Amino acid sequence: MGKKSRKRKSAWNIFFRPIKVILFVFLLAMVIGGLAGGVVFIKYQDEITTCKEKADTIISQTSKTDFSQPMDTRVYDSEGNLIGTINSGHYEYVSIKDISENLQNAYIAQEDRRFYKHHGIDYKGLLRAGLVFIKNKGVATQGGSTITQQVIKNTYLTQERTIQRKITEFFAAPRMEDKYSKKDIMEFYCNTNYYANRSYGVSEASRYYFDKEAKDLTIWEAATLAGISNNPSRYDPVAHPDTSKWKRDQVIDNMALCKFITKEEQENAKAQPLTVAKVYEGGTTENYQTSYAIHSAVLELMKNDDFVFQYVFHSKSSYDSYKEEYQEQYQAKSDMVRKGGFEIHTSLDSKLQTALQNNIDTHLKGFTEVQENGKFALQGAAVCVDNRTGYVVAIVGGRGTDDEYNRGFLSRRQPGSTIKPLIDYAPAFETGFYYPSRLVNDHLFDKGPKNSGGKYFGEVSVREALNRSLNTVAWQVLTDIGVDKGISYLGKMHFVGLSNMDNGNSSMSIGGFTEGARVVDMAKGYSVLANQGKYSNKTCITSIKSQYDGEIYKGSQADERIFTEDTAYMVTDVLKGTLDKPYGTGSGLGIGVPAAGKTGTTNSSKDTWFCGYTRYYTTAIWVGYDTPRAMPGVYGKTYSGKMWHDFMAEINKDLPPLDWDMPSTVSAYNVDSRGEKTDQETGNKDLFSSVAEAAAMADTKKWKDEEARKQQEAQSQMNQAAQDAARQTQEQAAASLQALIAEFNGLNHRDSTTDDKIASAKTFLEQLNGTETYDSLKQALDDAVNRVLALPKQDDSSKPQEIGPGMTKPRETTAPVFPGDSDPQTGGAVGNGPGDDDTQAEAVGPGME
Repeated sequence: MGKKSRKRKSAWNIFFRPIKVILFVFLLAMVIGGLAGGVVFIKYQDEITTCKEKADTIISQTSKTDFSQPMDTRVYDSEGNLIGTINSGHYEYVSIKDISENLQNAYIAQEDRRFYKHHGIDYKGLLRAGLVFIKNKGVATQGGSTITQQVIKNTYLTQERTIQRKITEFFAAPRMEDKYSKKDIMEFYCNTNYYANRSYGVSEASRYYFDKEAKDLTIWEAATLAGISNNPSRYDPVAHPDTSKWKRDQVIDNMALCKFITKEEQENAKAQPLTVAKVYEGGTTENYQTSYAIHSAVLELMKNDDFVFQYVFHSKSSYDSYKEEYQEQYQAKSDMVRKGGFEIHTSLDSKLQTALQNNIDTHLKGFTEVQENGKFALQGAAVCVDNRTGYVVAIVGGRGTDDEYNRGFLSRRQPGSTIKPLIDYAPAFETGFYYPSRLVNDHLFDKGPKNSGGKYFGEVSVREALNRSLNTVAWQVLTDIGVDKGISYLGKMHFVGLSNMDNGNSSMSIGGFTEGARVVDMAKGYSVLANQGKYSNKTCITSIKSQYDGEIYKGSQADERIFTEDTAYMVTDVLKGTLDKPYGTGSGLGIGVPAAGKTGTTNSSKDTWFCGYTRYYTTAIWVGYDTPRAMPGVYGKTYSGKMWHDFMAEINKDLPPLDWDMPSTVSAYNVDSRGEKTDQETGNKDLFSSVAEAAAMADTKKWKDEEARKQQEAQSQMNQAAQDAARQTQEQAAASLQALIAEFNGLNHRDSTTDDKIASAKTFLEQLNGTETYDSLKQALDDAVNRVLALPKQDDSSKPQEIGPGMTKPRETTAPVFPGDSDPQTGGAVGNGPGDDDTQAEAVGPGME
């Protein structure tokens, strides 16, 4: 009995001994592991704490928008039509309901089989991966990361394999599972994976490889994508079809192993050939509309960040400093927009765009020369602004639609005389010391500009000077008010490209910029005159929506007052003459409705412009070569002017022909020959502003100086009138004296009138005392009188007879013939004297006709 007992005991001992050993080893391992863990924790406590804090920060700040890539930036016209796509990979975020269950199952089978059971960390998986790691002597052949951990890595951490990254994942994963559901995490995972060939997210990958939506993926297609995202460079089916197929089949086997598919489905899926569609949807080539829209959107985003734009610079250092800061900020925002994630809605009218593009292409079609880059040598650009809204509605940057270089806002060219209303005359009208009828002496200056054609008109009104585009008058006006004052107005109108070297440069008065002006700036500048002196901060942006932040366009600032309403009205009234006055440089370009405008032509016609407006639209057009060169015979009125005429006539034809309303503070007054207001009815009237006059009077010193100038000019005019009258009297006296001397030399006897005629002749001679002809005429008279006195005397009739101005005696019986009544050779009447018949063109007065 005892032996049996001992045998039974020995059997139990034999059975439990391995278990005891295993328990002992396990407990020992736990103790050693705990001690080792404690040692590791103590040694790396700070680093582990840092990783935990980083994980806490990540999860506390995370949002669903973090798990998506930017979608393509899309640009829409004023009607909501898509006009351009900026390709950022054609990314599209899709919800879990639109992702095939085949793909979800493929990922679980391949990457994280306990996905729906663990809470962010798969400890069994970690242990299994650790044992394999030890078995392979420190070589990792199996990952232990869950899908949750991979989402954290893909979104917030680097792909670098470091212990710090793994620790951060370890702490962050459970926190993420607390915050989001399993479906959310699977959705994030599918949308953040990279599938090679510029395919980010399952939506683009499905389109590229299989030309279908993510919800329609079959088993083998889902397995292919799951395999690609495991290692995109290795399992890319385009570059490595064999390895990609091997990986696909491995995933299919795992799906079957996990009972996601049947044996039959497994075999059928593996039997499918690995074919890919490679459907790549390229982005739209940037056109004139989209390039300007993106540029404008970038500026609006810079405004959102309170970037302070600057246009006028007082030193090279300030110019260089601003330029560097601007380019840095602009590039950052431009990259952000082009990276994707934005929806840009604009005011651009595609119908007007087509009309403007066709207009330029048609007028320039005869110029077929091309540059080395294949582009037309002669180019044109234009911008149209809707004056009712302030938005740019059309922008053409060159001939044809294949040129990505948008000259409408990228190119800077010399504006010529089109700048005169903006920098010279409107600022001058603001001072109150200049007005349309004010006279300025047009003449050639030493070291000053020359007029086109070399013609000079002397005293001419500002109105006529602007219509004729006289350079010397514009130059004098800007010099008088101050070059920098004129430039400051361009700055207020946001002219880009003004340089510190333009300061004090009087050639700015006729468009002599250091860098030039943009077409869009000229259009916006003229729209100020069309809109009662107010500048609109609007570009072409009506809305900017961010994929992540929703509506982010804060809207432009309020319109800015640049010129008074009076100034804008008077300049507009003057510029109407460019189109309807016979001497206007744009004569003949009227469009049948109230319109105003200005031509511009630079030296050798290298740049030609026309800028003009109606109540509804403002359009600026430029024509020239990309590499500036002379265009003989081409002027602002020719191609640019005709383009403007045809386009503006077309877009205004169905609109009511509205004129501008004259402000209550502007009045038409009679003007005298000096162009000044007068109470007398002169037949000439012109515009004056009480607001401008008040501004002038506020400048006390200059007002007094101007009043003194006017008085001096009035006195000079009176003196000139007196001199003219004296000269006329002397001319008449000389003519009468010469006539009497001739009569004396023709007499053959004396009569009763001879002594009176001699007395009259001496009176005429005294009137000529001090003149250049006095001595010669005195000698001639003395000789004639001596001859007459030596003649015999003859009786005459007692009838009164005219003998000279204001003197009469009895007329003789036979009426004498006086020299000057007829031509001694032909007997015909003598021609009219000076001023009797004006055969010249009628002089234009200082006022309105």
